Amino acid sequence: MAYDLSLSSSNSNTGVFECPSCKQTIDASAPNCRFCSTPIDPVVAEAAAVKMAKVNQACSDASFLRTMAIGMLVFLGIMFVPFMSLLGICGYYFLMFAVPFMSIRWWIRFNAVRADDSDFKRARTTVIVVSVLCALPLLNFLASRL
Repeated sequence: MAYDLSLSSSNSNTGVFECPSCKQTIDASAPNCRFCSTPIDPVVAEAAAVKMAKVNQACSDASFLRTMAIGMLVFLGIMFVPFMSLLGICGYYFLMFAVPFMSIRWWIRFNAVRADDSDFKRARTTVIVVSVLCALPLLNFLASRL
């Protein structure tokens, strides 16, 4: 039974990683790189495959978080459209709490990941920006209720 809400299949133990010599993406269970024939250490390959899967998931979650933040702005605009304001209000307030929750979830899951991947750095920057920008309306909402 799967315990992760992921669209990718994580049932198999094999993964992919970058060859240390030629930087091509190869199967972690391969004994040699199929591009440069470099011998592959299975322990190192499995660790690299796990790290690559974690980086890929972090990038995917950051992209989803960015989409949620943009959706929050869309719902804010819909609030001012006649006959659709209730939809805008519901969507905006839902995302006002969901986006910070997902940001915190991202930081808990992926803050310890250290990678030189440019996509991961961009994902981290995206989450920082979304976290800061979406914390402001939530703080304003909470301050107005106290």
